[in-house]
Amino acid sequence: MLSQKGQISWWHDAKFGMFIHWGLYAIPAGTWKESVHERGYSEWIMYHEQIPVGEYEKLAKSFNPVQFDAETWVKTAKAAGMKYIVITSKHHDGFSMFDSDVSDYNIVDATPFGIDVIKELAEACRTHGLKFGCYYSIDRDWHHPLCPSNDHHQDNYWDYPDPEEKNFTTYLEEYAVPQIRELLTKYQPDILWFDGIGMKTNDEIARLYSMVKSLQPNCIVNSRINTYTFPRRLPPPYCDYLSTGDNVIADELIDFGWENPGTMNTSYGYNKNDQNWRSADMMVKYLVDIVSKGGNYLLNVGPTDLGVFPEPAVNRLKRIGEWLDVNGEAIYNTRPFTIYGERPEKVNEDYRQVRDNELYTLEDIRFTTKEDTLFAILLGWPYENAVIKSLGSEKQPQLRIKNITMLGSDERIIWKQSDKQLELSVPAEKPGNYVYVYKLVCDGLGK
Repeated sequence: MLSQKGQISWWHDAKFGMFIHWGLYAIPAGTWKESVHERGYSEWIMYHEQIPVGEYEKLAKSFNPVQFDAETWVKTAKAAGMKYIVITSKHHDGFSMFDSDVSDYNIVDATPFGIDVIKELAEACRTHGLKFGCYYSIDRDWHHPLCPSNDHHQDNYWDYPDPEEKNFTTYLEEYAVPQIRELLTKYQPDILWFDGIGMKTNDEIARLYSMVKSLQPNCIVNSRINTYTFPRRLPPPYCDYLSTGDNVIADELIDFGWENPGTMNTSYGYNKNDQNWRSADMMVKYLVDIVSKGGNYLLNVGPTDLGVFPEPAVNRLKRIGEWLDVNGEAIYNTRPFTIYGERPEKVNEDYRQVRDNELYTLEDIRFTTKEDTLFAILLGWPYENAVIKSLGSEKQPQLRIKNITMLGSDERIIWKQSDKQLELSVPAEKPGNYVYVYKLVCDGLGK
């Protein structure tokens, strides 16, 4: 059973959202005693360092993010051009960032801060017109003694070594499901972003999905309600859109809504040691590539233990927002063209392994559409005339181009379509940075 089209239409239009990973792991921030992690997921530090539950729990007593301000977070996301926010309500460490009656191991009952940040962020999102979502770690909980693992071996085996004493069904029914019910009834999220590893049976997945829809009919659910791997068949059951692997961009256009959860550096949670920041230029190109293939970009920020976004993240979000101010018409409310884009012949095609600076070339082009408009998005400045081989009249006989402009530029674009290509003039001055968009008003688009 898939949700009705209207329930997810806003998500298809939004294209760009903010992921927020925030929890007790923001205090160690990638460093535990003598162990310094310069790369990797800081939110996994409890697992990687095998920190005993009793010792990790002490972090809650010092978690006091006095600089947290939901309004500031939402305004930052909005200025970056993001249309929705998804925050970790409970990550694998088992600590709840909301006021839970199921367990007092939560931000209201266990910390000196004592404020329900999920409630405040949900309210701020709605005040400023953003959709709101909750991430929930459904198959992993290192704090709970009953939560086992499968062949991934990602359970708490150092505190709870005996697998015979663990029972996933009991954990799911008596702990996880009641907490999910709390999220749905207290905060009415627009998205439930699950993070599973295939622990649930098909029947358990079906019941969980049915519960979500019964309590919050318009809440949409991602494919990780089951597991993190890409579904083998489309459309998959019991989800409304697909989540790819972390930082994985689909190779081709996908005829079902999908989303890339991406990081700005190598960690989702705040890691003070990780200075491996992606450039705003690269993240704009990611956004364009993802949208051209029918996807959304959920770009992560990891706040500090004081509740503020790291300055490098804020700077990059500002630059992405400036690009969208000029070129957002080619992103929001768009749909894919018949082909996602055009790539030079000699380029590394493995999107999942390639280095950032080798992923795109100056000759890469992507397409999006909206009603009678085709956007040709250049991932580099051509300096000489731009040539788009995919838009020659032989390949697109139905396409009748009426007018062409470049977003952000007042200069006239001179163009010529031949059998083999479309050739366009280039303005004397760049209208912004990073990526440049030709707007083609056409007849016969998509027919």
